Amino acid sequence: MGTSFTRPTLVGNVNDAFNARNIEDTVARVAHLAADADAFDFVHALGLFNLPSDAELAAYKADVKIPPLNKAILALAFQTAVAGKIPLSFAIIGGHAETVQVTTSDTLIAVVLTRID
Repeated sequence: MGTSFTRPTLVGNVNDAFNARNIEDTVARVAHLAADADAFDFVHALGLFNLPSDAELAAYKADVKIPPLNKAILALAFQTAVAGKIPLSFAIIGGHAETVQVTTSDTLIAVVLTRID
């Protein structure tokens, strides 16, 4: 299972897909996903992960070292953006603890994921 993306590229692509100009198109492209789709499912469905199969996505999700609560918060942020057609801003930064910060308004969901790796 190899992923050929860098975090900066992934973040840029997510921000492009979920910005105010593109959110409606993005919502249409992921409309087929189940209501419980998580952030990884959305990114995979948009072709932003280089994982050719759903099985590889499942293996990646099982291996990624993000705490379960943080994964759940990420899922809810992405689900809310899609359900409400609300633009989403995403960042991944380095830090001393695994955290996720979500700031919301009627016009933007801002997500900052802090990773220790």
